[in-house]
Amino acid sequence: MQEAAFAALGLKAFYLVLELDRPHFHKVFGNIERLRLGGFNVTVPYKEEVIPYLDRLTPRARGIGAVNTVLYQGRKWIGTNTDVDGFLLSLERDGKFRPRGKKTLIFGAGGGARAVAYGLADEGARSIAITDIYPEKVGKLFKDLKPLFPKTEWITVAQNEEELKTVLRDVDLVVNATAMGLKPDDPVIIRASWIPQGSAKRRMLFYDLIYRPSVTPFLKVARRRGHRAVNGLGMLLYQGAKAFEFWTQKKAPVPVMRRVLENALKSNP
Repeated sequence: MQEAAFAALGLKAFYLVLELDRPHFHKVFGNIERLRLGGFNVTVPYKEEVIPYLDRLTPRARGIGAVNTVLYQGRKWIGTNTDVDGFLLSLERDGKFRPRGKKTLIFGAGGGARAVAYGLADEGARSIAITDIYPEKVGKLFKDLKPLFPKTEWITVAQNEEELKTVLRDVDLVVNATAMGLKPDDPVIIRASWIPQGSAKRRMLFYDLIYRPSVTPFLKVARRRGHRAVNGLGMLLYQGAKAFEFWTQKKAPVPVMRRVLENALKSNP
């Protein structure tokens, strides 16, 4: 996707995959001054761990507490977060959903969830409920974001059937920001019996940040109950386009990027 965008604009640049386990990640980034890169992306699980190695964060990345895109500029490593842009653009264009005044539920409290929560609050969401198997992560997220968005109601939800069923009766948007669903044997994070039946008058939007497989168990359950479902392909595309623009200061060729991305996923589902 990125190399197709570079080629479309005649830029001599290459996008490489550097896959590191945790010990090697910290070894490499402990010597970040030796990296000969113009910039890079960071993905799970390093969106928060990369921050101490950077020289500066954009205000958005600082507020979110997670970085997914880094630029080397003026001998400084600058971190930003384009996941917010990607999620909000996909939510609007693919999901036909605007967060202002809406009630939302997020599964997960990691780096992806932080970007989602920040974006929803920044767009005026009425309430944001978050559930995670590690309650301390939810507490840290709230501690960081609540002061930035005092008009949004922040709600902690325990991971039990009773609380989740109560919240699901009243929300407009449900987001899976966990990695559950990436693997075929992953447990289902939400059961059909917890979700109210959708109707012409009330249909929730279920959004899964995962894009491969294209229909996760989370989305299958939502559709079975009569609700709308969108995967994370659009978020991947739009965050990548914003990253491209951050690195190059040029407008991203989004149609080119979309075509290459979709073809790549078709050939490697």
